[in-house]
Amino acid sequence: MGKSRSATPVPPETSDSCYHCAETIPADYHLFASIEGSQQPVCCPGCKAVAELIDSSGLAAFYQLRTSFNERPEQTALDASYASYDLPENQSGFVSRDDDTASARILVTSISCAACTWLIEQGLSRVPGIEYADVNLAEQALQVRWRDSEIKLSRIFSELAALGYRAYPWRAREAEEALAQQQRRSLSELAVAGIAMMQVGMFGIALHAGGMQGIAEEYRDLLRWVSLLVATLVVGYSARSFFRNTWNNLCRGHLVMDLPVALAIGLAWLASCWATVSSTGEVYFDSIAMFTFFLLLGRFLEQRIRRREMLRQSDLTSLLPGLVKRQVNNNTEEVALTQLKTGDLVLPYVGESLPADGLVVSGQGHVDEAAFSGEHFPRNISTGDRVAAGTLLLDGELSVQVETLGEDTRIGQLLQLTHRAADDKPALQSFADRVAAYFVATILCIAAAVAWYWWQHEPSRALWITLSVLVVSCPCALALATPAALAAAGSGLRHKGIILLGANTLEQLPKIDTLVFDKTGTLTQGRVSILETRCHGDLDTETCLGLAAALEQSNRHPIASAFRGMAVDKSVSNIEVHVGSGVSGQWQSTELRLGAPGWCEQLNPGMGATPTDQGRWIAMTTANQLLAWFKLGDELREDAVSAVHALQGIGLELELLSGDSSDEVDMVAETLGIEQRHRAQTPDQKLSHIHALQASGKCVAMVGDGLNDAPVLAAANVSFAVAGATDVAKARADIIIASERLASLPETLLTATRCRRVMYQNFAWALCYNALAVPFAAMGAIPPWAAALGMSLSSLLVVINSLRLN
Repeated sequence: MGKSRSATPVPPETSDSCYHCAETIPADYHLFASIEGSQQPVCCPGCKAVAELIDSSGLAAFYQLRTSFNERPEQTALDASYASYDLPENQSGFVSRDDDTASARILVTSISCAACTWLIEQGLSRVPGIEYADVNLAEQALQVRWRDSEIKLSRIFSELAALGYRAYPWRAREAEEALAQQQRRSLSELAVAGIAMMQVGMFGIALHAGGMQGIAEEYRDLLRWVSLLVATLVVGYSARSFFRNTWNNLCRGHLVMDLPVALAIGLAWLASCWATVSSTGEVYFDSIAMFTFFLLLGRFLEQRIRRREMLRQSDLTSLLPGLVKRQVNNNTEEVALTQLKTGDLVLPYVGESLPADGLVVSGQGHVDEAAFSGEHFPRNISTGDRVAAGTLLLDGELSVQVETLGEDTRIGQLLQLTHRAADDKPALQSFADRVAAYFVATILCIAAAVAWYWWQHEPSRALWITLSVLVVSCPCALALATPAALAAAGSGLRHKGIILLGANTLEQLPKIDTLVFDKTGTLTQGRVSILETRCHGDLDTETCLGLAAALEQSNRHPIASAFRGMAVDKSVSNIEVHVGSGVSGQWQSTELRLGAPGWCEQLNPGMGATPTDQGRWIAMTTANQLLAWFKLGDELREDAVSAVHALQGIGLELELLSGDSSDEVDMVAETLGIEQRHRAQTPDQKLSHIHALQASGKCVAMVGDGLNDAPVLAAANVSFAVAGATDVAKARADIIIASERLASLPETLLTATRCRRVMYQNFAWALCYNALAVPFAAMGAIPPWAAALGMSLSSLLVVINSLRLN
């Protein structure tokens, strides 16, 4: 509220003042807002949007009850869709508040490169009231924090629109749809430029050959006019993003890489149009189509490789059941998750995740808590135990009283921790981004100086020589230096089952000196296996395994999976599952049990003590005879030993960081030769450990697979998600190892080292080429057609050099 008039309700003003803010309306300005069916005058689109939003929300009485007039909304591209985000009910799910400070996670579309992230961050940081702005390039997500008393959320959306980016509240589904739409648009622009390049290229060859050997004017003019039509389509459609970004940035006072690109394309097209109309000079339609195509190709490949398989459903609702069975009095009803409230009694389904944090008021069963602890053995729960949302009910029947819902649950807090860790990750700017503004400014100054000089001495050549300078110095090669190398390296790695997601991953990897492994599902297979069988009595191993497989054949317990695929002894009958203990059946007219040693000992008190070897043992016995001991555990991946030794061979310090509290952590570490190991680590403890390593000067890479690894995957300098990882872990990782090979880790490090070397080679060539070619072009020694050819060859050389990585 602004301009206070009185302590009593303030009625709407007269027709010459704004109904919303009371500002004077110019005499020739006619704009009205529909309020309770009447047309009320307003002074700007912002007031119209806010007033109509208040009316549509059923709050029109506000205007009769207010004690002061509203402040006039900001004029910066404010429309109804932006103003609506100022209402608290429209901010739920993506805005959080702490006293006077608010923060939001916003989806920003049309981000094409690291320069876009720099522009958005710099542009917002200069707006009064905004404390922090950070863009996640891979997710196209903006994390912004502002002082709510100084600036409204609608203003932030408007500032983004003024920079040329459309913003929406961050939600995984909307982000995926926006990304798919952008990919389709980029592909269509690339396709048009590619087809035009081939078509105009054929005409260009004929024109260049005719320039050297002679060509009739009518044929020359015909080829030029056809080329003009095709090139105009490229400039107006495929290259429009260069012009749009250049204009938006110039309006904000920024020099970006697209500026000389747009100048070169625009001036070359204008000069070619003039040459075509006047039948004089040179035309550059083939060059226009060619370097537009190569620039778009580099950007498209970079985006595709970086984002492929990145946007997965990592929001909270995708991890919880959509429908829940709720008990009311003595009846049950199936309701949507959103209808639950604290105190409700829910009956979770076997095989589904729990919908909320709560207290078990009755029943018994097993839950899989690997998402939080990394422990692959389930936990036995009963009355009085507490359970967490997102954990999987494996068997049994439970009645759970809801204590915490939504983002306040344990899994909700874990996802918030993951997002914060991702936002805190330092963004690494490439060399091209660091020199872009200086490079662009230098090119423009040189071109202006050349134009002034030749206009003073030989005006007829001023345009063509200046154009030669712009074309020959066009930073296409410099712009392609990074994306071309990243695209080629990413393509080569993808053929090996390694998918890059992080924008700065390959540049950061060579700096890694510490590699931290999760255990379960990362170094190990992530499933229960039979590590050893000790038979007693007359039965051999095959017979004992057949009896055990018969008992476990219909059990849903994870231990049962260790006996899957084995030959089943069909003489076992009357199989029964005992929740928390094991399974039993009838065999040779006697009871046969398989399960916890204490439970089996109740049937056969003389069965003897459990083996003392490290590991988890279960027994199989009858009332009179112990038949076998089975040692269960999680087997190492096949190439875990060789991969660890290869990583140690290149000088990396290795650590094991696991949520598993069992002795298996030490067993795995000793087998692999990893000295530093930490077990029973919660997600918070894991994150603190990674931050401690980074604070000590370490550059840390993390390898994991579970939901509990997501925060540390996001916080590490570089992170790997292995095959079989959860969707949330993959969404937070920089690299996904889609194959089962841990040998991909040293292969990725080697490729990253080569990629960095190739990028530096590309930079060196691009800068040296411009340093050598620009003076000759400024002296008029390079004709425009040769400048265009040199520019194209320079870009091609960068692409070819990068393709060596593939």
